[in-house]
Amino acid sequence: MDPGCHANYAHAWAFLDRFHPRRPRTITGITLDKRQIPTATFGPNQRADFLTWAEACAKMPANLYFSVAEPIGTPTEKMSRAEVRAVHWLHVDVDPRKGEDLEAERSRILELLRDPTGLPAPSVIVSTGGGFAAYWALSEPIIIDGDLARAEDAALYNLAIERALGGDSCHDASRIMRLPFTVNLPDAGKVKKGRVPALAAVVEWHADRVYPLSAFPKAQVDGQAPTPKGDAASARSIAHVDDLGERVSDRLKVLIVNGCNPDEPNHFPSRSEAVFYVACELVRAGLDDATILGVLQHPEFRIAESVREKGNGAARYAARQVERARAAVDEEAADFQCDDKGNPFPSPHNIRVSIRKQDVRLWWDEFADRKFIEGLTGFGPHLDDRAVVRLWINAQEVHRLRTGKEFFHDVVSDYAISNRRHPVRSYLEEVADIWDGTPRVETWLIDYAGAEDTPYVRAVSRLPLVAAVRRILSPGCKFDEMPVLEGPQGGGKSSLLRTLCPDESWFTDDLPLDGDAKRFIEAVKGKWIVEAGELKGMRKAEADALKSALSRQVDRARMAYGREPVELARQCVIFGTTNSERYLKDTTGNRRYWPIRCGALDVAGLAKVRDQLWAEAARLEADGVSIRLDPSLYPHAAEAQDARRQEDPFMEALEPALAGLVGKLRAQDAWSIVGKADVGTRTQEDMNRLGEAMRMLGWERRQRRFGGNPEWCYLKGTEAEREIPVTLNCVEGRWEGVSDAF
Repeated sequence: MDPGCHANYAHAWAFLDRFHPRRPRTITGITLDKRQIPTATFGPNQRADFLTWAEACAKMPANLYFSVAEPIGTPTEKMSRAEVRAVHWLHVDVDPRKGEDLEAERSRILELLRDPTGLPAPSVIVSTGGGFAAYWALSEPIIIDGDLARAEDAALYNLAIERALGGDSCHDASRIMRLPFTVNLPDAGKVKKGRVPALAAVVEWHADRVYPLSAFPKAQVDGQAPTPKGDAASARSIAHVDDLGERVSDRLKVLIVNGCNPDEPNHFPSRSEAVFYVACELVRAGLDDATILGVLQHPEFRIAESVREKGNGAARYAARQVERARAAVDEEAADFQCDDKGNPFPSPHNIRVSIRKQDVRLWWDEFADRKFIEGLTGFGPHLDDRAVVRLWINAQEVHRLRTGKEFFHDVVSDYAISNRRHPVRSYLEEVADIWDGTPRVETWLIDYAGAEDTPYVRAVSRLPLVAAVRRILSPGCKFDEMPVLEGPQGGGKSSLLRTLCPDESWFTDDLPLDGDAKRFIEAVKGKWIVEAGELKGMRKAEADALKSALSRQVDRARMAYGREPVELARQCVIFGTTNSERYLKDTTGNRRYWPIRCGALDVAGLAKVRDQLWAEAARLEADGVSIRLDPSLYPHAAEAQDARRQEDPFMEALEPALAGLVGKLRAQDAWSIVGKADVGTRTQEDMNRLGEAMRMLGWERRQRRFGGNPEWCYLKGTEAEREIPVTLNCVEGRWEGVSDAF
């Protein structure tokens, strides 16, 4: 073994930091006898853990490899395709040909990689100890998210490189490759053939070589043609949108050119839904597949942007949209089922046919739990009783379809629900791929709300955003805390929270806290960010209702006119706002509140990075990041909460009167101190307040004798001290306690 051939795990970690910046990295060891394959996944801040783990593998001994792809979660076994989140690099592994001179082969491979025919030059070249590995950095990752079909599709790019360069068969998206700065240890069989340990090392790294996926060829397998068959291969060139003819409405032409209707820019929850809608409308207009494909891939039509972003897969994706659109329109074309006189049967099928023939579309907003209608002149966007009555009358007058009104209404409602959309989920899917890698989630309250930069503030910045994403993807998940933004009245706290929502209708500052479950459900349905305003002004009942609301994961109530109780899994997170410095009314339940003192607010700045914030939050949620406050921050949270607690008048009276005392104090004397000596003036709330104040001061309520029968009193100190009576003196109108122990 070369005396200088020693692993440098610190350098290996530095390589991983460059290769997978701010991303988890999965490392696999394989022992020389192949019997053990230890695997671990490390976050970007777990350098020390990696170094310890790598040293343990060295003692086995084991060869070390890293996964080229970004993992889902934290795999602890060799990564599979189902665990691949994204592909950020294409790769190839080229080994020397058998029977050839080793050094001559290494020179040949290196020259081949440095100037590959028909391929871009690699971003990174690594000597693996035998041959070489090469990597090409992608400007945009290939998102896999565990989808095996996507993983197989991504592998075709590696396969094309592999074929072009004569590489080993290692094109799988979940491939592991030799980790640079570790030693390539030959097994017993290779040692017999003369192989010796060799250090893997980085030969070249060109940070400026970053390529779009379209720069690479894609291998064809099983005799497939390089482009989709049939019409998908012959998209017709379209010079201008008006060339589509009069059969295509002006409204649809505007949508094609702009990618949206300028009057309703947020009409479609996602770009993919807009593409499918256009494809369906063009099918209905009678256009052939080649023309529709020309529209969906047109370089100047904004409706085609999301299609063209798929690079080499754009034509195939467009062809699938046309195929789906034709299937959907064919289903619409299904005609009425009639009796022998030609009258449509009063059936659910015929009601759906009538609605389609009226050119009406129904759908259900799963987030807001509301039904919508499109295409019925004079009605919409919400599907209400008036719209259903118009559909019912049209069915009778135009299609001779006669049904009962209630039956018709039930079928319409069911038809709408069968076509569900979730606008927030669609938004998160849209932004999932756009994160630029710059961390912002932990600092948005610092950068845009002027909060102090501390570990506690960073945690409170991160947790509600990740929780908001998780509650959309897993409604009702546990998150019973509430950040509270503190700042002067009119300072823009509400505007800041509203700006978090890309659609303002997803925000509300109208949170009813009167205990009416129906009103609460109506208020939070369709809301993602909810503001509980001005905490200081809340009555005790409202404060208790807020604490109860925070702890619920599912809201339940029997709604007006509803036959069955409704259960609504929580999809929102609640933020508090206040202009007060003291707003927590008691010492119970305050752990739910995370106070944040704000400074100058930058609402415009937040708006500019909003999509990046949610893209990062979605990535963190997918990585399984916890939405619980780290226990190490509990003391910081408790300190912040105590500083906001309103002093109770009982506490203000008791604390100086009993300062430094131990012993036993009659309950009646405690009542005298707080001005409630008369039993008739005491309420249950007074009793709770006194008990809580005495507990806070270290006194325990028990029964003791004061020369006669046992009576209720308060005790403090050691067992011996607890037998010493405390008496009261009134000095200049103030009570002072005196203990016989002093």
